[in-house]
Amino acid sequence: MEKFIKYTSNKWLTDKIVEDLSTVEVEKDEFPNPITQSMRRIFTFKGELDGDDDDDVVKVSKTPFSANTLKPSQSAIFLGKSLSMAVGGVKGGDLGSIVSKDNHILDGHHRWAATLFAEPKAKIIGLQADMKIGDLVPVLRALGDAFGNTRRGEPKSGDINIYDATIEDALDAIRDGKYMNPKFYSKVKSEEWLEEIGGEVELKKRLKFIQSKRPPKGAPPRDEMPVIDADKKQDIKTANHLNKGHLDVRKPYYVKDKK
Repeated sequence: MEKFIKYTSNKWLTDKIVEDLSTVEVEKDEFPNPITQSMRRIFTFKGELDGDDDDDVVKVSKTPFSANTLKPSQSAIFLGKSLSMAVGGVKGGDLGSIVSKDNHILDGHHRWAATLFAEPKAKIIGLQADMKIGDLVPVLRALGDAFGNTRRGEPKSGDINIYDATIEDALDAIRDGKYMNPKFYSKVKSEEWLEEIGGEVELKKRLKFIQSKRPPKGAPPRDEMPVIDADKKQDIKTANHLNKGHLDVRKPYYVKDKK
């Protein structure tokens, strides 16, 4: 687990105990980025072709979490989007996301950050897989490719990464709409929300807490993160594939189409 020892300016200094995205159970070479066309055709049932019926079963179950116990898996979460959601009433609920056994979320980062701004102990629901984040990223990134999903890039609105933000940035967003979507921004509503959570002092405290929840060392950019679309029920499909061993996640691997 990443352990924080000192805060200075808007940067966190860490000791030597840092989580990373190293794989333990899976071989990264089996999950090229992006996957090949030949692998795309068989990916969602490749685990049934390797001659072992049980090796690829990964238990997944719907699990409630306190938001403040979860951790990110990507290196970019955006301040304006998160604050907009918090002001709009987002706090807790279903992430529509797979969560690793070491409590990293694979998607729903902005709902999670909004919850930490609005009510840090609120309950969040996720589908927890019995696999660490370093193993889940290549597997689910490949699955997202097999589903035909488009990778997500950086927002075009000029938002700021929450890990680079200061309390002044957060106050500019609340009071002046900077970084917020102008279609939905309300100065009155935003300032009322700020007062409800305890004002500037509490906002600063919550921003620092979010910034203390760092992604693992080596977290890829947003366009190399898995895209599992909950709007298409792909989180449920993913859980089903993992629970039934459909994905070829562990040795022995099916090798006929490995080129």
